[in-house]
Amino acid sequence: MPARTPPPAGGVVRVFAPPGPERRAVVSWARRHARRTGARLEILVDPALPAPRSGAVAVLGRVLVGAIRVLVGGTALVDRLARAAAGARMLVVPQRLPGVDELVDDAYEPVTVVPDDPPHTRGPVVLALAPRTSDETVEAAFDAAASRGSPLLAVSVRAHGWVPAAGDDETGALDEERRDRRERLAAWCLAYPQVPVEVQLDEGDPALALLDLSSRARLLVLGRSARGRVLGTVTPSPVAAVTRRARCPVLVVPPPGPPRHSWWPRSS
Repeated sequence: MPARTPPPAGGVVRVFAPPGPERRAVVSWARRHARRTGARLEILVDPALPAPRSGAVAVLGRVLVGAIRVLVGGTALVDRLARAAAGARMLVVPQRLPGVDELVDDAYEPVTVVPDDPPHTRGPVVLALAPRTSDETVEAAFDAAASRGSPLLAVSVRAHGWVPAAGDDETGALDEERRDRRERLAAWCLAYPQVPVEVQLDEGDPALALLDLSSRARLLVLGRSARGRVLGTVTPSPVAAVTRRARCPVLVVPPPGPPRHSWWPRSS
């Protein structure tokens, strides 16, 4: 049973909020997150874009300790953002950022993608729970729910055409699968007794199911795939589609180790 290892208090949350309608939403979300976790904020600035006015920085108020960090180098913006995320507790970026799916794929640290106008700050924290979801992703979801005083909805989505094993009836198979999912979360339920947990089983396209939930969720938490490109072409991860279209912020947690650019899945 994995023991809870709380993240260290403080740390740095880096936020990229370019000029445009998305700036307020991104900065507001990052500010609230920093207040909950005791982190300090650093605003990432692209020298090719207009720098934030003093008022845009002042909106961070007493939370701002780390000031402004300039993105340097001549590479693409998403590459510089991925490098800038190294060592941070989290990177926060706008949903409309060009190449946001590439950034999520390449970042070593968790990335939160914020839409222009999140519909609300209430509702559950939704965890996309798949067979290979990492402990780090589950931990992040419980931690997010606890810090927000929100319930946790763990959603597992099967592809269309699922049939129970030979000799099993559908109701019994569903009950067994639900028990398996609850057992998967048991250690965190003990570590976070203040978080109400519900397990939901769905059937269909995982990306569509999560996008539908995003209209009433406070936060979606997804693990980034470690399956490699061969399996990724056969069973694509829903992460890219969800981060680009979700109506609520999406936290994507990378697996342990460096990003996977090989064609093969991890051996462990």
